[in-house]
Amino acid sequence: MSEDTTILSVEGLCVSYHGVPALQDVSLAIRRGAITSIVGSNGAGKTTLMKAIAGLLVPDRGSVRFCGKDIGGRTPAETVRSGITLVPEGRRLFAQMSVRDNLMTGAYIRSDRAAIEADFETVLGYFPVLRERLGTPARALSGGQQQMLAVGRALMAAPRLVMLDEPTIGLAPAVVDTIAEIIETISRNGAEVLLVEQNAHMALELAAHAYVMENGRIVLSGSGRELMDSDLVRKAYLGL
Repeated sequence: MSEDTTILSVEGLCVSYHGVPALQDVSLAIRRGAITSIVGSNGAGKTTLMKAIAGLLVPDRGSVRFCGKDIGGRTPAETVRSGITLVPEGRRLFAQMSVRDNLMTGAYIRSDRAAIEADFETVLGYFPVLRERLGTPARALSGGQQQMLAVGRALMAAPRLVMLDEPTIGLAPAVVDTIAEIIETISRNGAEVLLVEQNAHMALELAAHAYVMENGRIVLSGSGRELMDSDLVRKAYLGL
């Protein structure tokens, strides 16, 4: 795959915790103009991979290249400045701060006031319920609203790549559908999306390309449709 069609590439990535391997020789590519999903069970290494890309973990070996540049060893702040944002599992909002202030923390690296205001309006267009709650502390929101706020905060950084770690966990089916629609909209509007999900059906439905992780390794890859038709995926992750 050429650099022209790839926005992020991971090659031979190895990460360990206190000497215990968590990622083993992981390689993948995020294509431009498409949603990429990673599915796998708890402990497969999905969150570790996201943290390594975001600069929250230092790999033992391997490389991460974004827009053709090696971003290995960068701090999380430097990674955000390069154009990558992470919506972490569990949302990690500032509970006492208002919805407005949580959103604006996402734009802390920016100084383009007019563009920030434009993106603020875009985010509220994605999530109209947040407009109604701008002065409300984040802790007072429902789980679904908090997830919307976490996604909105990430978008306020004007990222080129948005990484979403388990965005639908614990949410009601109707809210899951809303989050899925927003992920598609984000992708259509020009940001690349890397989605990590235990809800394999949703993740593969959205994905142009997808990977299956087991025990810290990539064990299968293909289009979302190809993986949905795979006997391994159907039995292990789709309950079929």
